[in-house]
Formats: sequence, structure tokens, C-alpha cells
Amino acid sequence: MKRIGLFLVGAAALIGFGGYRRAIVVAAGAPAAVASEVRQTKVEARGTKSGVHDESKPVRKELDRQYARLAEAIRNKDFHAFQALHTADFTGIDAQGRKQFPQQMADRARLFLQRIRPPIRASFAIEAIALDGGDARATVRQSISRMQKVAGEFRKVETSSTQDETWTKTPEGWKLKLAEGERDLEWHVDDKRIEPGKPYDPAAPPYVPTEPAGQGGEKPPN
Repeated sequence: MKRIGLFLVGAAALIGFGGYRRAIVVAAGAPAAVASEVRQTKVEARGTKSGVHDESKPVRKELDRQYARLAEAIRNKDFHAFQALHTADFTGIDAQGRKQFPQQMADRARLFLQRIRPPIRASFAIEAIALDGGDARATVRQSISRMQKVAGEFRKVETSSTQDETWTKTPEGWKLKLAEGERDLEWHVDDKRIEPGKPYDPAAPPYVPTEPAGQGGEKPPN
């Protein structure tokens, strides 16, 4: 199986959330579920009680909706709905630092959606947001579980990675225009972690990494 990444599935003040993670999950046969937990920063106002303030909250809510639509498009294998959430000039920079142009990104997304089979489950967890004018740069942990042909037969394949995605505000709503910084990759086939760079072997023992996944850069099974 060749590598089919999604880049999902693009000077600002970074708003980090530490261990906080908002997850958006869509599974085949189930409605989208959006976790409502929000970590907010306490502020003191003179003459008033402690309150809460989070200037990125409206943007996060809008991006939550877009990620829910993105997950649904993956679940439904709907290429047109998937592309509608990206700008016409959507580009990516892969884990090796190579630029992927709009047609390349569209082709890999189409091929990925053609290859996967139900049950399909996709989740996106926003870990941090940086606001810059009409753009929002989100650090996102994404995971996709599906059936996909590996070593001649369909098997359960689970992949996850973290990357930085830049969204831009358009008249049609927020759209993805750049994905980069892919890291912390993990690959599992039939619930077994796969050793990077080696062909898939059903008889091989589970892979136990000797360094963080983000530094070694895991590769998918062949």
C-alpha cells in the first residue's frame, strides 16, 4: 500500500491549550459528535468577580463545524464535499518538506477516498490556534480508521498524525488553504502497530518504537 496522506486531511499570537483537546468524530452509521469541553483563561476585571475570556472561541466554533463537515465527507467518501472545504490554491508541505501543489493534493485525496471502505471513522482534535487577520492556523491531531487493501486483502488500517493547518475566511465560510508540519505519525494494521519503512508482514510482532514517532517519521505499510 503506497502512502496516501491527506494533509487534512494550512506572525500571530499562539493560543495554546496544553492537554486540552477538542475532538470531532464522525463514524460510519453514526452522527457527528462534537465535544463541548472548552478550556478558558481566567481574567480579573476591576470591581467584578473573576470571569472568563477567550478571544479565539468564535473562530474555534466555526472551525469545529468545518472539521465536522470534513469528517463527514471522509465517512461518505464524498470527494466534492471534501474539496468544497479547501481553497482552489490549497497546497501542502509533506513530512519530508516537499511542496504539494493543488492538483497533487486533489489527486491524492481522490485516490484515498476511492481506496477506503467502511467502517470509516475520522476524528480531528484542535490543540492550538493562532489568529492572523483573516487566517487561523490550527494545530490538529487527526485520526482515520478504515478498511483498506494491504498485502492483497482488505484490513483495518488506522493512521494518526499531527499537523498545522491554515484556514482562511471566504464568502463561503472558512476553507483550508495550507497544511504543513506533519509529525508524530502512527500506523496500525489489524490493531497492530507497524514498523516504519518495512513491508507489511501479518506474522511480524507489533512495532515498538525506540524514539518518538515525530522524530523518526513513521511510514505506512506497503
